[in-house]
Amino acid sequence: MEPNLLVVAGAGAVFGLLAHWFWFIRGEHMKWIRPYALTIIFGPGLAAAGLCHYLDLTFLRACLTVLVAIVPFCATLFSSIAIYRLYFHPLRNFPGPPAARLTQFAHVREVAAKCDNFRHLDKLHAQYGEYVRAGPNLLSIADPDWVEPVHKAQTKFEKSEWYDGGYPMTTLHQMRDKAMHDRRRRHGWDQAFTTKSLRAYDSRLIKYADTLVDQIRKRSGEVVNGTSWLNYLAFDVMGDMAFGRSFEALEKGESHFYIDLIHNSAHLIGMLGTVSWILQVLRLFPISWTAGGRMLLYSEQCVDERRKYEPKEPDVMSHIFAAGDFFKGDKKMERLLLMGDSRLLIVAGSDTTATTLIYLFYHLAKDPSLVEKLRAELKEKNIENNESLSVSALQYVDYLNALINETLRMHPPVPGGVSRLTPRDGVVINGQHLPGGVQIIGPHYTIQRSPRAFVKPNEFIPERWTTKPELILNKNAFFPFSIGKFSCIGKQFALNELRTVVTKMVLEFDVAFAPGEDGTKLLTESKDVFTMSNAELRLIWTERTKKD
Repeated sequence: MEPNLLVVAGAGAVFGLLAHWFWFIRGEHMKWIRPYALTIIFGPGLAAAGLCHYLDLTFLRACLTVLVAIVPFCATLFSSIAIYRLYFHPLRNFPGPPAARLTQFAHVREVAAKCDNFRHLDKLHAQYGEYVRAGPNLLSIADPDWVEPVHKAQTKFEKSEWYDGGYPMTTLHQMRDKAMHDRRRRHGWDQAFTTKSLRAYDSRLIKYADTLVDQIRKRSGEVVNGTSWLNYLAFDVMGDMAFGRSFEALEKGESHFYIDLIHNSAHLIGMLGTVSWILQVLRLFPISWTAGGRMLLYSEQCVDERRKYEPKEPDVMSHIFAAGDFFKGDKKMERLLLMGDSRLLIVAGSDTTATTLIYLFYHLAKDPSLVEKLRAELKEKNIENNESLSVSALQYVDYLNALINETLRMHPPVPGGVSRLTPRDGVVINGQHLPGGVQIIGPHYTIQRSPRAFVKPNEFIPERWTTKPELILNKNAFFPFSIGKFSCIGKQFALNELRTVVTKMVLEFDVAFAPGEDGTKLLTESKDVFTMSNAELRLIWTERTKKD
């Protein structure tokens, strides 16, 4: 018996409409992406085979019947989605690019080529205001008054399903459940970053800062790629902190393949970060086929090797291992968690620190008076050489902290911000209502340059953090490490590293742009890959002959 094709087409159309209104429009779908993909790939063939078997249709007739069902199904499904997004979606009244109302791929089209998500968002806010619909269910908010309510410890905002892009693998950073996240922080991570633990890491910071100084001294007066050398430093430090050994990038003066894997895989996030469900589709392929997969395999190998010995000085993994298994009895999840957390430790502690150092030295090369002011305060505090330098003492050098803060303000390491989900019942703050269940982002770059938060926001003025506090209008708008329960747990370690490296380099060298360099390439070609993948900055560090 052959089915009536008109009935088949009508049924397909009805089911397309029902699928949208009773399934796709409800709940989250990130964890269903792989089943959806498999259904799309194999479903039509299996349906045709079933028709051949049960209705005794020829193969061609079965394929035609399936096609007649699929086309109306897709037509009504996508038409319903388009109509809903344009005229009935809770974000329909917010301004934004017309194409972004229909599909998130409109945003991808704008940012994929250059991985410049934060620049694109900044342009959108300049055009449309502080609230921009950047996707069908994505609202970008550049209102500095929203930072504290969204990120505070008692917030009702949650992490969005963007964080499930790597499912089933998870990390401390990706854990969406607050109770689970808090338990994981207490399970080794908090212990790894206590004041006592931080003091134990000081020798590592000094060791790698000294290695950087030695390598730059060998190249005194020569043009060097500052971006590369500061990356080598940051990754060597975190390699030691995570795996008990560095990547030897500083010693060899060249990148390590693991560092290259991290940056290569990050570019995919830079291109497709707002459609992170695609990462779930990629998980259908063998893990070794992608740079991100090979990076995770190497992370697992390093974790396994690290388990076999205990370094002379405890590292972060010492505390995580000491806490025991987090997923009791689930070896697979425990393995995935350690793979993910080791990668998190490397990426979060390396790219972010390197970015801050790169831009800080950009400003020091651009304005030598900043160096002189810093040296004057260091001298005032009797910090003039390695013998008089201690990591703990540097936290009290006000101008050093001001330089770091101003760099973090103007060049946040995570410029595009992080994703959150509005409370189910919606929320009203300062008279602005946001509907429930929509994804929001607060681009750090734009917020931290808001004229409602900072006077002369596009000028590098370290004194706003010391003698000119009137230049800060909203302190909550400065959040490079985020705030609240999901804030960066390694903040104090990162600040210790930044202070140590900058101080040692400033005491030993004068810094200047190489001939023809002005930082334009760094400012315009660096890529937003969630953290930053920075363009070349050619510098000349010259050893000081007179230290006064």
